[in-house]
Amino acid sequence: MKPVTQTIFYDDPDGRPGNCLQAAVASLLELPLDDVPHFLLHADWDERMVAFCTRHGYRPTLQPVDQYCPYGMAWGPSERGVRHAVCWVDGRMAHDPHPSRAGLLRVTELIAFTPAPPSR
Repeated sequence: MKPVTQTIFYDDPDGRPGNCLQAAVASLLELPLDDVPHFLLHADWDERMVAFCTRHGYRPTLQPVDQYCPYGMAWGPSERGVRHAVCWVDGRMAHDPHPSRAGLLRVTELIAFTPAPPSR
């Protein structure tokens, strides 16, 4: 995991959704932010994210929040009152892409990144 910081926030003046998900995926795949799509700009963002991650060797899958997750993302409310994504490594938060690095108030969703053969 290579930490990447998000550049768009929930209160963006242009009305764009924050890009914590884009930054978390970039961090987990160790890619520059600009090489990862801003998935939330699309109605089918979840399908696009899964396809993108699979092409890069990982299959994201939702798992119970009480299960150990060696590598992936956690989602939940942030102290700013919005749904937020952070990087999750070895069963704990490893990186918050928001510049505050404050993390989540609680984990409501856990997405494991399991190795998958890269697709073409």
